[in-house]
Amino acid sequence: MNDPRAPNPDIAEAIAAQKQIYRALLSTHMREWIHLDLSMGQLKTLFVLATRQAVNVSALADTLDIGKPAASVLVDHLVQLGLAARTEDAEDRRRTLVTLTPVGSDLITRLRQGGPERFVRWLDALAPDDFAALLRGLRALAAIAEHDSAATPDESSVAC
Repeated sequence: MNDPRAPNPDIAEAIAAQKQIYRALLSTHMREWIHLDLSMGQLKTLFVLATRQAVNVSALADTLDIGKPAASVLVDHLVQLGLAARTEDAEDRRRTLVTLTPVGSDLITRLRQGGPERFVRWLDALAPDDFAALLRGLRALAAIAEHDSAATPDESSVAC
């Protein structure tokens, strides 16, 4: 009888491959992480902003589980660094929304994948059939992830 807690061998292999890819990507941009001059709170804030189009300071504070004044200070620092921007909410002019700037978005991309060039090279090196299969699988997984994120926004809102 199979142990229901034992992972499916194919899933275990997929996770191992994903870890191998992540380690290879991380090795290319470790320098970026090492020279990053942001506090942990600022970094967390950037990653939260990267998962949303726009968020008000109250929602940001709730997500980070900190007070609104602390969230506002984090945002102020990121705005000064050019990584985030405050904009007026078009639906309620009393509210201010926070978004990543293009510079902030580029930084998050580099921190996540070290710049897309290496990953693009890897994808380009795949045989056409392998690339098509990977693309089909990634689209399916992205749809499941999107559905799961919508179903459980609190758990997935700060995922990277």
